[in-house]
Amino acid sequence: MRMRNGNVTAALPLMKSGAPVALALALCSVPCVALADGLSGFLEYGFGSSTNKLQDVSGATTSSRSTSFLQRYNLAFDRSLYPTLFIKGGGLFETTTQQGTNEGIDSRSTVQRLSPYVELDLRNPFVSSGIGYRRREDMASTNGVSVPKEIQDNYTFDLGLNPSDLPTFSFNYGHRDLYDENRTQQNLSLDDFNWSSNYRSVKGFELNYSGSYNMMQDLLLVSENTSLNNAVRVAYSGKLPWQEMSYQTNYNFNMQNSQVTSKGNNSASSYVPQVGQQLSLVTGSVSPTATEGQLGSFQSLNLVLPQGELPPAVPKQNNIGMSFPAYTEVSTLFLAVTSTTSTTLSGAYPSVASLNNYSGLFTWQIYTSEDGLNWSIPPGMALQVRAGHNPAAPGTDPTGFVFTFPVLRTRYIKIVETPVKLTAPFPNDINKDSIMAANLQSLTVLQAAAGKSASSSSSGGIFDFNARAQLLPNVSYDFGLVFTHAETAQSSFSTSTLVNNGVSLAYRVSDAASLNGRLTEEFSLDPEGKMRNTLTYNAGFSLMSLPTLTHSLVYGGRTEFANGQTAVNNSVFLNNSAQLYKGLSSVVAAGYSTTSRSTGEQSETVTFTFGADIVPNRYLTTSLSYQDQTGQQTGGGHPDSKTFTRTTAVNATYRPFEALYLTGGYGMTMQNDRENVTLQNYSIGWAPFRGGDLQFSLAYNEALDSTGNQKTRSLAPSLRWNIRPGSSLDASYSVQHTDSELSGSTDSRTFSAQLRIAL
Repeated sequence: MRMRNGNVTAALPLMKSGAPVALALALCSVPCVALADGLSGFLEYGFGSSTNKLQDVSGATTSSRSTSFLQRYNLAFDRSLYPTLFIKGGGLFETTTQQGTNEGIDSRSTVQRLSPYVELDLRNPFVSSGIGYRRREDMASTNGVSVPKEIQDNYTFDLGLNPSDLPTFSFNYGHRDLYDENRTQQNLSLDDFNWSSNYRSVKGFELNYSGSYNMMQDLLLVSENTSLNNAVRVAYSGKLPWQEMSYQTNYNFNMQNSQVTSKGNNSASSYVPQVGQQLSLVTGSVSPTATEGQLGSFQSLNLVLPQGELPPAVPKQNNIGMSFPAYTEVSTLFLAVTSTTSTTLSGAYPSVASLNNYSGLFTWQIYTSEDGLNWSIPPGMALQVRAGHNPAAPGTDPTGFVFTFPVLRTRYIKIVETPVKLTAPFPNDINKDSIMAANLQSLTVLQAAAGKSASSSSSGGIFDFNARAQLLPNVSYDFGLVFTHAETAQSSFSTSTLVNNGVSLAYRVSDAASLNGRLTEEFSLDPEGKMRNTLTYNAGFSLMSLPTLTHSLVYGGRTEFANGQTAVNNSVFLNNSAQLYKGLSSVVAAGYSTTSRSTGEQSETVTFTFGADIVPNRYLTTSLSYQDQTGQQTGGGHPDSKTFTRTTAVNATYRPFEALYLTGGYGMTMQNDRENVTLQNYSIGWAPFRGGDLQFSLAYNEALDSTGNQKTRSLAPSLRWNIRPGSSLDASYSVQHTDSELSGSTDSRTFSAQLRIAL
């Protein structure tokens, strides 16, 4: 789709497959003006081809070739019937044809989509309302064999009220029919009701309520799934004159009821979403690791390694998980992914068929935890992974990976994945350098026997209170309380409590020196009645001895009492940074940390880091880095062990003038349990027409990896012609050759071109 004059455009089928590109080129020369008042659109053509040849170490050769051609036509209109009444509509038609040859076997596939829509909207400051209809038809064929057309009919209605100083109200209704043209493979009818109200007229006070009712009828299996959700949030914040005290408190309550009914001779099932918080973390072979580390707020992570990059010497792993307020049953996870290419929209969802091509390339594992810090693989874990849509939301666009496994009852759950490089041929809706994890949803399955019903219900709430008081000009006190409660049809009422107290010091000794420290006590009681008490303490001293020289000394510790055991962590780090001369800066840091447990296990880690940036002139930039981490572990019934990881790297960039740059890098990694790994990377970039309507660039990259004596070379010229505002022509070509003593050699050549014309 394309935004024009604030309107979202969709498309109508202006031409059939194979429309002459000459017409498109002719349109390029026409000045970019609206075809009529409130009318806009675009035409888009894309072509891609790739050839790949792989020879393994035994000399066996495999080859493949593929081409694709995309046509996309878009038209939209909008018109104001009255000052506050608007009508808009349009549609999108696109078709993609792919041909391929793999080991002498030819294939051909065609995918088409038609999506018209029309909407009528009423908008003013007090009330907003609208009705709409959208239809989507998906057609596909492979090697001349067509599959039944998939159809979606979507009807919508919305109403919103925004009175002054009173609660707002919104209501949305949607009806969807999902079926194939013969109504033999799928025939679903879905009704969705959503409503909400917000009140914020009193300063510091907020009251929110939302609810939804969803019903899905499967007319083939003769079954019905329903769910009712209600949620309330109350929040208040304020200040007290005593000790400059501020406080915030809120309470969230959620109630969910689900039911599945079989009205025929077949059993029926329903996927029920579980409420939790999304989390993520990137781990390595040293702390944090997949088995020991606390996940943070959710960040979109790349599941693949870019083609032009060497694998890291120390492999990294993506950790994507969820936390629940109480022990929760989970048997399915859905990880939605996006992948943006030159022929797809930003953040587009790749097709299930394209994801299936790579489902066997990824490695996944499920971990659970009771405290969110220590993780393990559940015993007897039997994990199945497939590409697909969200099982709990049939007919929706998001695609990704569906993970199914035996029911787990847990507080924390996560997926661990090691990024890998995608292999050719690359589908036109998959970016070979990027498949991003968009979000994670946890589900449980509700099943009903033939002619029977099954139901589940859950409710839970979270009360959160935080206060802060300024006891002295440099001393503050923090208090926090989190109380959660939960109850399900399968488990009794349970609660958990978390209380923390903290005192902080921030004192400036002089203009060049400052002190800071904090002492925190945390007490928690989980739903199983297990207590955990943690004492955290840290102190720091910062000194700027010269305007170009700074130092910091930081001490931190943590003592934890849980399950009759004690764990003590202590660490101290010294950091120094200096601007020695203009264009020459360096960082030197060293640290020591130790951990001891009541089981007798002890570990020590010593870390040293050095880095320097050298900029002798505006054309040349050089950086140096070295890191050494040595560890030792004894006791606890485990064999004594010593580990070390040492990495060093040198990188340089030379840009003699704006249109040309050269970069090079060398790195080495040494570890106690493997051979040394060296990495070298060189690249050249040239863009002679920067800022003009015609832009050309050329990039050359060479990478050397001592693992398997692997060498990778790539050459990628590209061209962009900005024909006129809204219209452009892009073309690129890439050649890549890889040699490895472990995997053999790979040759790949890829060409792509895209023409886009705004009407």
